[in-house]
Amino acid sequence: MKIGILGPEGTFSETAAVLWLKGKRIENVEIKYYETIFDVTESLLMEEVDYGIVPIENSLEGSVGETLDVLSSENDEVEMRIVGEVLVPIKICLLAKQNLSLKKKALPKKHVFSSHEEASQSFGNIRKVVSHPHALAQCKQFIRERLRVKGVEVKSVDSTAGAAKLASQSEEIVALASEEAARKYHLDIIEENVQDKDSVTRFVVLSSSDIKTAPTGKDKTSILIYLKDRPGALYDVLGEFALRGINLTKIESRPSKRALGNYMFHIDCEGHIEEEKIKEALEGVERKVAMLKILGAYPMA
Repeated sequence: MKIGILGPEGTFSETAAVLWLKGKRIENVEIKYYETIFDVTESLLMEEVDYGIVPIENSLEGSVGETLDVLSSENDEVEMRIVGEVLVPIKICLLAKQNLSLKKKALPKKHVFSSHEEASQSFGNIRKVVSHPHALAQCKQFIRERLRVKGVEVKSVDSTAGAAKLASQSEEIVALASEEAARKYHLDIIEENVQDKDSVTRFVVLSSSDIKTAPTGKDKTSILIYLKDRPGALYDVLGEFALRGINLTKIESRPSKRALGNYMFHIDCEGHIEEEKIKEALEGVERKVAMLKILGAYPMA
């Protein structure tokens, strides 16, 4: 089995893949790394991989637009469905090339500075901090108070592990990435847990649409809708769920790309599409929208 994720090695996506595989008794697993979320989904559609695992939302920074846009295709021939989800606690570290900060002192393979004062002394040679846009956003306060004041440039890259790889190649670059990335690229941990608050990222597992998951009793169903242009359209749609006591865990608008101010909506609800009340709700929704697409029904993380 082949799984496509955001690379290179050491990303939080890799952590998500390991967690999803845990306890599944699947042999001969190959993880393939891609530069962008779009590349992961394209590899799935081209049958290079059996599953793709991508981030969809973070508890601090909200939804990952690129993933929602990929799922927003109105083309029913696009063979891709959500078949699972994984929750990954996010702990972000400031990483630098080994022995960069204290050249006169031999450092162990993994070194963590004991205080903010020591860490600040290490910023003298640093010119740039790099990471994925969501990781940079989750560390805004740390960047503003500890790096910007030192004149450090902030640059976004495609993944946190890609940032770690860049830091391993230059003494002027530090990365915001995971402890696992520090091990993979032989970096020192200058400071741990630099995110503004503890957060969790939700990842979705994507596969071809002919794969269906059976109800487990604790499931989610994800849909995509395009509303008819009339007053109260969204209110009427949400009423179909409220009428049946169905809890919505997510509702998110995305530009339809048809016209300015024109939106599609991603909705996640508790329950499996094979449950009678979910079927009834979706039948009611379908009568009130211009387009309804089932993105998947899957076990809740």
